[in-house]
Amino acid sequence: MKLVWIFVTYAAMLGVNAWINRREFGRCPEKGERYKALPLPYKLACWCGVIPLFVGSIFTSAPLFLAAFLSFALLQGACVRWYEKNGHLPPLGEP
Repeated sequence: MKLVWIFVTYAAMLGVNAWINRREFGRCPEKGERYKALPLPYKLACWCGVIPLFVGSIFTSAPLFLAAFLSFALLQGACVRWYEKNGHLPPLGEP
C-alpha cells in the first residue's frame, strides 16, 4: 500500500511542477522559450531524478531531503550554465 502512496505522491508532484511551469511561462514567455530550448536530459533529470528524491524524502528521512535539495540546486546551476552557453541568458555579471 505504501508503494501506491509513493506513486500517487510522485504523480501529484509532477502535476504541481507542470502547473507551476505553465503559470510561470504564462507570466514570462521568454522563460517558456528558454525551457523549450533546454535539452531533454536536463528535463528528465528533474522529472526522474530530483522529483523522486523529494517524494522519497516525504516517506523516509531528512538526509534524503538534503540530497534532493542539493540535486535540485546542482541541476538548476547546470541549466543556467547551459542557457548562458547557448545564448539564452547573458553570462553572469553582464547586463
